[in-house]
Amino acid sequence: MHTPAERVTDAELDILRVLWAAPGPMTAAEVRAALPGRNPDTAKTLLRRLCQKGAAAQLKRDVFVYRPLVTSAELARCRTQRLIDTLYGGSAKAMVAAMAQNDLLRREDVEELRRMFDALCRMGGK
Repeated sequence: MHTPAERVTDAELDILRVLWAAPGPMTAAEVRAALPGRNPDTAKTLLRRLCQKGAAAQLKRDVFVYRPLVTSAELARCRTQRLIDTLYGGSAKAMVAAMAQNDLLRREDVEELRRMFDALCRMGGK
């Protein structure tokens, strides 16, 4: 069974980004206004799909408002794991090695990763 975060499409992610950035629940009109150039019917359809998937909730107030049910961290975790599984056979080490071999890591990135790995080792991580 897939979690709601695992089922979010790229188009739905645009809607979630708007909802995450909002200080509270938003109406469909507010979501549409935050996505200029997008067909208004498409935004409404994507909101409906997010609700059907359990990634957003529709609440009845004076008008219907929407709020996210998945966090950006949950979605990032799912997307990262999918990337690792799909491209690197489930090996995070292979992904980091590919990034290093392809000069995709800046010196600052490497230093930060070293600190993170050192902290993980001290905590007895995986």
